[in-house]
Amino acid sequence: MILSTDSTANLPKEYYEKFNISMIPMQIYMDGNTYDDLSEELSPASYYKKMQAGSVPTTTQINEFRAKEYFEKLLTKHEDILHIGFSSGLSASTSTLMRVADELNKTHENKIVVIDSLNAASGQGILVLKALDLINESKSIDEVKEEITKLIPHVHSFFTIEALKYLVRGGRLSKVSGFIGTLLKIKPILRVDEQGKLVAFKKVISRRKSISELSKICLQNITEKKYVFIDHANCYDDAKELANMLSETLGVTPIITELTQVIGCHTGPGLLAVFFVGN
Repeated sequence: MILSTDSTANLPKEYYEKFNISMIPMQIYMDGNTYDDLSEELSPASYYKKMQAGSVPTTTQINEFRAKEYFEKLLTKHEDILHIGFSSGLSASTSTLMRVADELNKTHENKIVVIDSLNAASGQGILVLKALDLINESKSIDEVKEEITKLIPHVHSFFTIEALKYLVRGGRLSKVSGFIGTLLKIKPILRVDEQGKLVAFKKVISRRKSISELSKICLQNITEKKYVFIDHANCYDDAKELANMLSETLGVTPIITELTQVIGCHTGPGLLAVFFVGN
């Protein structure tokens, strides 16, 4: 069985080769150029520096041509394919992949199963790694699909951001709310809800309190310690501080990863997020 995902799973780059996970990248358009997500041509550091200087990147969804080309290449290996995709509440890419998979399943012996993660970044990544565990236990593709689908509501994704303007620009926050929030120096805690959409969870004042709140949320709700991730967008020191808070109580060190550029396009530099399996 081939395990597949897209770049928004935000797994450490070495995981794809180490664990034999296939990946289709999302794409970014910036300053007249198109880049694959996670491409070496556009490092996270230079990407966020350009954003802070005024560059406005945009993202493109995976279209049917790219999806078909990707799956057909994998099908030449003559194995079933399990793909765990970016939340349908945030992008139409997974819906496109599902349509293409349905068409290819009509003409190919090996089948493609696409799961909507209803999650993003390392929340999606946790589901990929849990699927890998099940595959290593010799579970069938249908068994893996069933167990991962049951797990989806238990994957928690909470984050805070440094600047509200990127959410306003992306249409995920009204201009009035963003203006008021900026004036009040509000640092919102947001989460990915059961429909896979971004929703407000709590408002706190100051960055320091928002980091403490992320730690508190995780410690109050976590039920499994194997996969705990912290994602950041150009704020490693804050990520390290949050990791230290959690490791003191959990007894495990969270994995810190730099946020994929496609997701960072909508949140801007300064995003800090925690992902875990919980109640």
